[in-house]
Amino acid sequence: MFLAIGIALLLVSLVIIAAIIFTTARSVKESGELVISKKSLLYLVPTFVLVFFLHVAGSVYNGDSLDFFGCFALVGSAFEVITKFSVDTSVVLPICRAYPIFYVDFVLAYLTSGTTVILSVASLFSPRIRNYFSCRKLLRRGCDIVIGDCPDSERYLRTNKGSMMFASDITRERYAELIKNGFTVIKCTSEQLNKNLGNGEYNFILFGGTGISYTSALEGFIAVKNARHSVTLSLEANLGEVKVIKDALIAAANGKVNAYINCFSKHELIARKFVTEHPITKYIPEHFYNANRTLKTGKSINVVFVGFGKMNYQLFRMCATQFHFASVKDGILCAEQVNYHVFDSDDSALHNEFFSRLTYETDEEFKDCDFPAPERICRLSVNRSDINSVEARRYFKELVSGDSFSYFIVSLNDDLGDASYAQTLVRLFRGEENYRIFVRSRENSEKLFGSDKIIYFGGVESMYTHDNIVNDDLSELARRLNVLYNCIDNAPEWLKAVRKLPAAEREAAFERDLTDRSNREFVREQWEARPLIEQASNLYHALNLPFKLNLLGFGMVKKESDSDSGAPEEEFKKVYVNSGRETGYSDIDFYFGTESSNVLAFIEHSRWNALYILYDYRQMKKKDMRPVIKKDAEGAESVSVPHKNTELKQHACLTTYYGIKELIEYKFSLLYPGTPLEGVSRDDPKLTELYSLYRYDYMDLDRIYEEISALGYKLVKRG
Repeated sequence: MFLAIGIALLLVSLVIIAAIIFTTARSVKESGELVISKKSLLYLVPTFVLVFFLHVAGSVYNGDSLDFFGCFALVGSAFEVITKFSVDTSVVLPICRAYPIFYVDFVLAYLTSGTTVILSVASLFSPRIRNYFSCRKLLRRGCDIVIGDCPDSERYLRTNKGSMMFASDITRERYAELIKNGFTVIKCTSEQLNKNLGNGEYNFILFGGTGISYTSALEGFIAVKNARHSVTLSLEANLGEVKVIKDALIAAANGKVNAYINCFSKHELIARKFVTEHPITKYIPEHFYNANRTLKTGKSINVVFVGFGKMNYQLFRMCATQFHFASVKDGILCAEQVNYHVFDSDDSALHNEFFSRLTYETDEEFKDCDFPAPERICRLSVNRSDINSVEARRYFKELVSGDSFSYFIVSLNDDLGDASYAQTLVRLFRGEENYRIFVRSRENSEKLFGSDKIIYFGGVESMYTHDNIVNDDLSELARRLNVLYNCIDNAPEWLKAVRKLPAAEREAAFERDLTDRSNREFVREQWEARPLIEQASNLYHALNLPFKLNLLGFGMVKKESDSDSGAPEEEFKKVYVNSGRETGYSDIDFYFGTESSNVLAFIEHSRWNALYILYDYRQMKKKDMRPVIKKDAEGAESVSVPHKNTELKQHACLTTYYGIKELIEYKFSLLYPGTPLEGVSRDDPKLTELYSLYRYDYMDLDRIYEEISALGYKLVKRG
């Protein structure tokens, strides 16, 4: 009988052990780490019952009485095993010696009880224990550290595993709530955090909703940076705040600290991603273009904003800067402005500084120019209207035809309302092809409705990632283009070696060199050394690559492997026609042709004009341009005529594409007074050098294929 009881109790022990192992393994699989739950307390009951019946079996074997007092004593013995890990050997040893299986029973039961007690106690403190060890691990190896507590901070932590929150002033209750929800939080002073940082790389992120001032965040960051830690700081700021932060707060930082401070806006990040993933040229039908990629006569492009809140306002700025076209009239290129139509029922949403700049300021600031005034950035129609009105629907319907392509962007009050209105537009345009509808999707509502004409963008959760906020691809692309192709004084040997490599080999070598932290820091510092307007120009140049490539009939995607080469350069050159490159741009008449390379250079100048106008630049007057004599290290003199003043925000190139020719001629008259331009040969070095004002844009365009290959991208032919 006792042997059978021993076997039965052994099976019970194995079942309890299996249950503990199963639930622990499942928690690891589901959460990716060992999570000790308060459910562990439930194992105390069967474990206690098992130990109690083992003692009952031993007592019966010993011939003890099982009356109330005897059973009560056995309960005490079982409790002592679980609470004190104490064993009554007088009860246990006799039956174990007679039936060795009870040795196994008691050993397993005692191990199970000990494990259960440890798990149960740990479950009461497991969030804090997990948080403690997570903090130590992350601070030792490097991580993203969100400063302060707000909903955006939580979103970032939820989206990015291996990140943590630094919160010095949250309450104990809030601290307990955060770690209970699985977040890693360190609650200490800035000085204590600084001491706890190891040798890893750290990225501090401050969202606007925390209420923490930029000044205090910068002071704390500078202290960390001065302690020689590898850290960066990303500050959320709107468009107006960025300039103040960069010009006042960051500029006052000591040394090269400012190279490691970045400002971001969620709406701008969404807008950047939008214009690179969905450039309008990706969707315009091929029959809208001439062979040289100009728009055919009678074709028009419309961008319609349905709703004009923060998101569409930022998208409007981005699209107006990035989307530019050209047409041919009487054998010369002309700017073909995009038509922007803005609809909102809120009158206040339709009055802003950007609209003012596009209308009043553009006319007033450029009405008294020495060189031709730049073309208008776009055509704008602002409508205070109910989008569900008959008039609005008639308006929309008239925008979609065989000779116009319309690009609707819907961002109203909520995802369901936006998706529903997109369906309304699809019904309105039944039978038409020349349109696309882009719908703001905050919570991924694209799962609700599907259509080849409806494209969703801007999911909130997808924006709260390391790659978007700390190291967004486009900013990184701009920084890399800067060091690979711009003039760098005293460039390090590793960079010189990379630049000498063929384009196909450059990307792998560059990536290899950037595994060195000091090289990555060099790239950041070279980028920050450039004036703010040049940073913006480089960034928007990178943003515009997909637009230009799609205009030529190609897409730009990341390579999947080194052997994934995409469309060959020969196929690209069939569309990108540039006869000037073949002669080294010695024939200056080339710049005024209508080849596809001329078209891209023309619209690049339109894009550049738009960017500089939006950054408050104005055309430099002739009276402000004077010859300047410089001496090099060997005493040789050279004369130049500067045509820009970054401090005063003046640039003489803020003119039309053909107006640059007038600027060149004026600079020639200052550099070589008394020399009639009419008598100078078209290939005279003095003249061809001045025409570098045109050549620079062509040189940028010439290396598009090389640039994207060197940075790990490939061209694919658009169907």
